[in-house]
Amino acid sequence: MTKAELINLLNKLNIPVNEGIQNDKDTNVYPRIVFWEYGWESIVASDKEYNTKVIYQISFFSKNPRNNKLLELKRELNNQKIFPYIEHEYIQKEKYFHSFFPIEVVENIE
Repeated sequence: MTKAELINLLNKLNIPVNEGIQNDKDTNVYPRIVFWEYGWESIVASDKEYNTKVIYQISFFSKNPRNNKLLELKRELNNQKIFPYIEHEYIQKEKYFHSFFPIEVVENIE
């Protein structure tokens, strides 16, 4: 999967999607997604780097743990042969669920 394919897949859900930081206008919108890169791994052949595997965290915020849009996202990823381990936490103070998982994409970062 490429970054463009990942963004297209996330946008198909028709919910707010932001890269890097939360958009202020979407702070109290549920469900919503924020994603960011947190790791790079060089892809090497013949002792030369030819591309990069970039690891993104996908954070899904909702008012219920099995939100229909989260299940739709899981199905879409599964259709792409991507089967992430999805973790969940309940944020008591703000009363929402945060579901999150990593996705690896191939990306030319230079």
